[in-house]
Amino acid sequence: MSENKKVKNVHLIANAHLDPVWLWRWQEGCSEALSTFRTASELTEEFNGFVFNHNEAILYEWVKENDITLYNTIKKQIQDGKWHIMGGWFLQPDCNMPSGESIIRNIQVGQRFYKKEFGVVPTTAINFDSFGHSRGLVQILSKAGYDSYLVCRPAADWYDFKDQDFIWRGFADSSVIVHRSDENYNSVWGDAAKELDQFLEQKKEEEVTLCLWGVGDHGGGPTRKDLRDLKIMIENSEEYHIKHSVPEAYFEELREKNPDLHEVSASLNPVAPGCYTSQIRVKQKHRLLENEYYSAEKMATAAEVLNHKPYPKEIFHEIEKALLFSEFHDALPGSGSPLVEEDTIRLLDHGLELVSRMKHYTALALAEHEDKVKPDSSVILMYNPHPYDITGVFACEVGLPKQNWTSDFMYPEVTAEGNKIPTQAEKECSNFSIDWRKKVVVQATLKAFSMNRFDVTFKPMEKRPVFSEIVSKPLYVFENDRMKVVINTTTGLLEEYYVDGICYLTKGSFMLSAFDDTSNPWGIGTMESSGRRNFSLLLPHEGSEYSGLTSKVIPSVRIIEDGEVRTTIEAVFGLHNSKSYIRYQLPKKGTDFDVELGVLFLEKEQFLKLTLNIPEADNKFSGQIMFGSEELKQGEETVSQKWVMVSDKDKNAVAVLNKGTYGASYMNGELGVTLLRSAGYTASDFIMGKALQEEQWAPRMEQGERFYQFRITAGNKKELDNRLDQMALAYNEEPYAFAYCPPGYIEPGVNRRVSFLTIDNPNVILSALKKSEDRDGYIMRLYENSGKSATAVLNILDGRLVKEIKLNANEIKTFFISVKDSYIEETSLIEMDLGNSENI
Repeated sequence: MSENKKVKNVHLIANAHLDPVWLWRWQEGCSEALSTFRTASELTEEFNGFVFNHNEAILYEWVKENDITLYNTIKKQIQDGKWHIMGGWFLQPDCNMPSGESIIRNIQVGQRFYKKEFGVVPTTAINFDSFGHSRGLVQILSKAGYDSYLVCRPAADWYDFKDQDFIWRGFADSSVIVHRSDENYNSVWGDAAKELDQFLEQKKEEEVTLCLWGVGDHGGGPTRKDLRDLKIMIENSEEYHIKHSVPEAYFEELREKNPDLHEVSASLNPVAPGCYTSQIRVKQKHRLLENEYYSAEKMATAAEVLNHKPYPKEIFHEIEKALLFSEFHDALPGSGSPLVEEDTIRLLDHGLELVSRMKHYTALALAEHEDKVKPDSSVILMYNPHPYDITGVFACEVGLPKQNWTSDFMYPEVTAEGNKIPTQAEKECSNFSIDWRKKVVVQATLKAFSMNRFDVTFKPMEKRPVFSEIVSKPLYVFENDRMKVVINTTTGLLEEYYVDGICYLTKGSFMLSAFDDTSNPWGIGTMESSGRRNFSLLLPHEGSEYSGLTSKVIPSVRIIEDGEVRTTIEAVFGLHNSKSYIRYQLPKKGTDFDVELGVLFLEKEQFLKLTLNIPEADNKFSGQIMFGSEELKQGEETVSQKWVMVSDKDKNAVAVLNKGTYGASYMNGELGVTLLRSAGYTASDFIMGKALQEEQWAPRMEQGERFYQFRITAGNKKELDNRLDQMALAYNEEPYAFAYCPPGYIEPGVNRRVSFLTIDNPNVILSALKKSEDRDGYIMRLYENSGKSATAVLNILDGRLVKEIKLNANEIKTFFISVKDSYIEETSLIEMDLGNSENI
C-alpha cells in the first residue's frame, strides 16, 4: 500500500437486535435474551478484541432475575471493556406516540439501572428499529446527557437525507449528532463479512464510517463463522482500518474530524404510517394509562404534603414499567401478533387497575377535612390536578340518599360553596328499574390543584324528562352566546360551526368514510384511494334496531339529553354490516363542543376516518408532538399527539383534541382523523410477496366495537396557540370525580382549600409532579408551549413557597422542590448527576 494513501476507519458495532415481543410473546423474548447473552458472553472471551454492544435494561433485568451467574459474568466483561452498554434506555420505544414525559421516564429508568448495576452512563442513544422519530426527542436527549443518536429509520427512500451523518436540531436551541445507518441494524447469519464488503464499496468515500452487524430481531447477535470471516477481513484490509468498536467511539472520531454536517430541523418521519393507527385499543389504553398515572403522581404528591398520606413509590414504579413496556416499538405501533396485542392490553389493564386504587386512596386522603354530608343530600368531590382553574362541563354518578320507590323522578340540584350552579341529570350508566343512580352534569369552575365540593339535593318530578323530535325540520340550530352549531336532520352530519360569527366547519362534517387499505399493519392507503365508502344515516327502523329498541321505532337523529348545561344530539349510521353512533354534546356556555362516537366495524382491509370540512383558504396543518408542535405535511398520513389544528394564514384556527388517536391527514379542506384499520396482524407483504394467502380464516384488526372521544375548539390562532396544550392536558388528565360522604375531620387552623401549586402563565405547562427518586422532596417538570420565552410565578401551598422562573421558547426545565426547607432549584432531567457520563 502506498504510504500516501489515507486509511479509512470503520467502526464495527456488533449487536443482537432483540424484540422482547413481536411475532412472539414476552416469555419467548425473555428466553431468547438469556440465550443470546450467553452466546455473546462466550464469544467475547473467545475472540480477542471483540466487543459486544447491547442496550435495553428490560433484557438485563430478565437475565439478572433468571441467570445470576451469567449476569455477574457480563458485569465483569463490562468492566474489562469486552461488553458495552449502549443506548441506556429501558427499551426501544415508539418515538412518536409516547408523550415527552414518557420518553424521559424510559431514559431515567434505563440510565439509573445501568449506573447502579454497572457504573456506566452511555452518551449515545440508540433506537434502531423505531418507526420514525419526533423532533421533540432532541431536547430530551440533550438534557438527559446525550450528545449523539444512532438510528436506522427513516430509510433514504422515505426521507431526503444528504448523508448518513447530520446535526439534528430540536426545540430550545438543542441539538445532537445523528448517524442513520443505511445497512440497517442486523446481518444475515454467516454473511457479515460479505455484507461489510458491499457496505464499504458504497461508503468508500467516507473518511470514517460505522457498520452495524449481528443476527437480529429475534436476538442471535454475532456468530463464530461471522467473527472468523471478519477477523480475516480485518487482518487483510489495506484500504480500511476495521475495528470492533462502540457507538461513542465513532461519534468521538466524527467530531474530531469536524465534518461540515448538514442540519435537519424537523421530525424524522414518516415511517410505517399505518402504525399510527393499527391496534387502536392498545393506543387508547396506553394514552389512558399515561393520563391516569401522571395525574395520580400529582395527586399523591399533594396528599403526602397536605395530608401525610405516604407516597406509593414502589407501586408507582410497577405502574411505570407497565406503561414503558407497552410503548415498545412493536407493541404500541400495533405491528405485533394478536397474542402481543392481547398481552399488551392485559399489561395496560394491570397498570390501570393499580393506578385506580392509588388514585382513589389518595383522593380519600385529600378529602379527609371536608365537612360531613348534609341531611337528605349527596356529595360529589372533584380534584383538579392542574396548576390552573378549569372551567367546563363535568359529570359524576351518585346515588340518591335513599332509594326512590315512588313513581316520581328525582332531579338533581347542585350548589358549590353555597351558590347554585347549572345542573342537569343525564342517562346513568346502569339500566336498573329503580330511580336510584344519578348521572349529575354541572357547568363549573374547578379551583387549581385542590379539592372542589358539590352538594347535591334532589327535587321530585312527575317523570323522567323527554325531548321533542327534531326531524320535522331539515336543520336543527343550536346557539349560545358565542357558538352556533347546525345539524342536518336528514344526514345526521354537521352543517355549520360558528364561533363569534366566524365559520370554522362546513357541510358534511363528521362523516365516517372507509377507504381501501393495505393488508399489513405498517402501511396505509391514502385519502385518494379508490373505493371511498361513506356511512349514511340509517332508516328509522334500522337505527332503532341498532339502538337496541324492540318495541318502538324512533328517528335516527334525535335529542337524547337537554338541560341547563348542554344539549346532546345523537345520530346513527351504517355501511354494509357496520354501524355507528355519533353524539354531539353542545354546551350552553362556551365555544367548544364534544363529539363521542362508537363504531361497530366489520369491514376488512379498510381504514376508517372521521372527516371534517374546513373552509379552504391556503390553510396550514399542524399537530402536537413531544414538548412542542410542528407543521404537518398535507396530503399524507401524519402522526401527532393530543391535538391537530388547521389554521387560516395564522389568523383563525380550528383544532381537534383527542384521547388516543394519533394518525390524521389534511388535504383540500378535508381533515381526516384516522379511527381504525382492519389490516391483518403482522401481515408483511413488502419482502416475500403478499401475505394472508392461506386458504383459511385469518383474523383482522378492529373487528367489533370501538369507541372515541373528541373535543372541537376554534378561534383566533394566536389565542389557540397559547392555550391548546393546556386544554388538551386538562381534557386528557381529567379531574378526579367521585361520590363520597366525607368524615369531617376538621382540625383547628386547617384550610381545607389549600392549592398545592398554581402557575400564573398559561404557556408554562406542568408535565410532571412526583416524589424525588433519591432526595427528600419532589420533582416538578415544566415546559413552554407557545414557542416564545416565558416568565412564570410558581406559588406552592398558597404562598408558602413562591418562585419566579424563566423558560426559553419550548424549553423543558426540571426542578427539585424541598417543602421541608422551603426552596426550589433546577435539577437534572433524569434525576442523575450527568457530570461523569461515559464517553467511550
